[in-house]
Amino acid sequence: MDEHELFPKGSRFPHGFVVSDVPAEGEAVRGLCAGDDFGEYHLARELHQGRSVSVFEAVEGFASQRFALKALRDLSAASAGSVAALRLEAEVAARLRHPSLQKILGMGEVDGTPYYLMTLHSGVNAESFLGEDEARLDPGGLVELAARFASVVDAVAALHRSGIVHRDINPANILLDAEGRFILSDFGSALNRAERNLHPEVEPAGELMYRCPQRLLPGSNHYSPAGDIYSLGLTLYSLLAGSHPFPELEEEELGKLKLRREPPALNRLNPLVPPGLGSIVRQACESRGCYRYESAEDMARELKRFVSRRRGGYAS
Repeated sequence: MDEHELFPKGSRFPHGFVVSDVPAEGEAVRGLCAGDDFGEYHLARELHQGRSVSVFEAVEGFASQRFALKALRDLSAASAGSVAALRLEAEVAARLRHPSLQKILGMGEVDGTPYYLMTLHSGVNAESFLGEDEARLDPGGLVELAARFASVVDAVAALHRSGIVHRDINPANILLDAEGRFILSDFGSALNRAERNLHPEVEPAGELMYRCPQRLLPGSNHYSPAGDIYSLGLTLYSLLAGSHPFPELEEEELGKLKLRREPPALNRLNPLVPPGLGSIVRQACESRGCYRYESAEDMARELKRFVSRRRGGYAS
């Protein structure tokens, strides 16, 4: 695929962005940094840095509106593949609609550098729930955490119904909005299942600790929604326990360990986790995919049922 095929010069997008010219041959391109002006946006601060991309808090000049802007840091050092990947990511994300998915507001280019804009949230992610946290250890806090997480599972179910697997579900990719609701972000590793015959060989993706064991071993099926369900389960496990249940190991060793050993029972790490909630997490974290929830929709339904019972005063 030609690297300019998706966004040809002159293309217009919903927010009114226009693709501009590619820099002339030999023209120097400096990597983007916080404090830079980028087209009509001022990059106030860097929120996240990946291998070749960064997410900035961007301020639009006249209106002083604030957005999250994702762009290649240095076009001169970027491969054609990374340019195309960012554009594909923006296209995939722009098609998705769910209140717990980060909203894409528009796409464009500045001097040949592709970018897209998203709703700016608090800048805090669910990693803030790791570690000792009295609010998390409170029984009421556990129920509220489960309720917020159910909305993320529901969003993943919507992705799967659209034929998309996320492949990078972990606490860092779950943002908190101004009201404390969970918002799933980062579609840089997402795959369209309808294209698995066109692209059967894909690179492993996702935070190592939160990948299912099958995706840590050779010959894995990267298009299977079962991997997302495992990542959902292990993410919720970590938020409830305050830590990850497995040691840091090399990729293949970690995969073999996860196949041999299930995570410790949640109530061993946090005795206040109700058995009903522990059972939901345990089923999502099953090492063998055939024993996990058949769908994210099933997991979301169980979480909502647990929350409803606890709020209604029934033990679960």
